[in-house]
Amino acid sequence: MPARITLIGTGVAIPQPHRVQSGVLVELDDLAFPVLFDCGSGVLPRLTDCTAIKHVFLTHLHLDHVADVMSLIKAKWLCESYDLAIYGPSGTDAWLARVFDAYPYMKGRIRIDVSEMADQDRVSIGRYEIICVETIHGMPSLGYGIADEGGRVRIVYSGDTEPCESIKVLCDGADILIHECSFPDSVPDVTNHTTPRALGEMIGSISVGRIILTHLYPHTRGFEDEMVETVRKYCGGCDVAIGRDMETITL
Repeated sequence: MPARITLIGTGVAIPQPHRVQSGVLVELDDLAFPVLFDCGSGVLPRLTDCTAIKHVFLTHLHLDHVADVMSLIKAKWLCESYDLAIYGPSGTDAWLARVFDAYPYMKGRIRIDVSEMADQDRVSIGRYEIICVETIHGMPSLGYGIADEGGRVRIVYSGDTEPCESIKVLCDGADILIHECSFPDSVPDVTNHTTPRALGEMIGSISVGRIILTHLYPHTRGFEDEMVETVRKYCGGCDVAIGRDMETITL
């Protein structure tokens, strides 16, 4: 399963000069188009060819994960690309309808197929399957795994979530886990998100090839090395790294 993963945005709703909001682009070997996971503010200008985007998977509907969706739709229309499939949790269809109500001139410009997904739903794209799992974020939210033609999950993207069993099961044996790690352990009483120790405790008993930490609040500045070492300690010294905007990972 040759693949190239680009971390378009590794940031959050708080502006940071070196991080835009959430977006992960996955290019699979024999697909003529990439698959986009989340589309927060700042993602669209970093897409080299918006017309190539035909599938967008949203983990949830917080603004830092969906702010550029309408901008993407308009860009595709202006570039004469007229088809887009959007997948997301319950509420996605109604949310997008409200956005179109705010911009009525965009209605009917392109063909949009919205699919609301639930835990264990699957979407076939070429030879691959995208597997959805329910996560924990205080609103309907999903994580996604990409399985190869043999059914093995190779890439997992958590979206925003507390540590949860569904992601743990999904990523056991995966090559790459892209997991949010919003705050260092020094921030108390973290909910709806993940800290290094909590992530390490979740994945310590399973096997993952590489772990990329993303969705990083400004609070993580200066703690990056400590965060990496904490997660690595729990998972037996496996490859752990802080995600950086526009970093490319090959599989």
